[in-house]
Amino acid sequence: MAVPTLTATHHRAVAVLLSAPRLAPYLRAAGGNVRAALALYQWNVEMSSAVYKMLHLVEVFLRNAIDAELRVWNATQIDPRTGRAHHADWLMDPSRLVERVVRREEIDKALRRATLAVKDSSTGPRPVTHDDVLAQLMFGTWRFMLPSKDPGRRFLWRSAISRAFPHLDRPVSDLVRDIDGLYRLRNRIAHLEPLLPGGAVVKRHLRATRRVLAAVDPAAAQWLVSHQTVSTVITEMPVPVPEMPEGPHSEN
Repeated sequence: MAVPTLTATHHRAVAVLLSAPRLAPYLRAAGGNVRAALALYQWNVEMSSAVYKMLHLVEVFLRNAIDAELRVWNATQIDPRTGRAHHADWLMDPSRLVERVVRREEIDKALRRATLAVKDSSTGPRPVTHDDVLAQLMFGTWRFMLPSKDPGRRFLWRSAISRAFPHLDRPVSDLVRDIDGLYRLRNRIAHLEPLLPGGAVVKRHLRATRRVLAAVDPAAAQWLVSHQTVSTVITEMPVPVPEMPEGPHSEN
């Protein structure tokens, strides 16, 4: 099937369907040129994909590193109702502090999602496991488990979570700021927002990714950097993105 030659009619049709508010940042960056704005929009789609793949790995690495330490710590906590130690499975049998910091309702939501996922699995019905529930927790769970003014979070950091970052060589507030930035970047991508201008936002967060993972395991950080495609996509940006006045919406 022959590929049609795209004309101004095609570009206008796509611009209308994208909507003026959504396309506006790209038009400003492209000096009002619709065709260049659409090229930049497509670049943003590719950039979002590359960043999301990177954040996928960051989230999994963080999740598993923190989970390993919470398993150990939770098993040392005594349940005041039974007088016995809690199970290492801190999602199915959370200690009082874990239940408060992680929030019981978030654990319950993850459990419901895991139950549905297992029910719909092609492998057939089976009991929901800790790993099933763990996989259903959101990035925000890990971000808001980190230390803040809340004394419970600070205690859990000192007692358990800090051990997930054995190579941290800077203030924990810097780590929290980096992870918060990645959390917000993930939300921007989830809401299909522009990553402008010129990939500068992404470059900043790529550096944050390296710092965060280096605190967990420098080898893992190096592995991710060698596999990420963000740096390549940044160089493929089709138009320069300095601040430019909004001009007439032309094809020229």
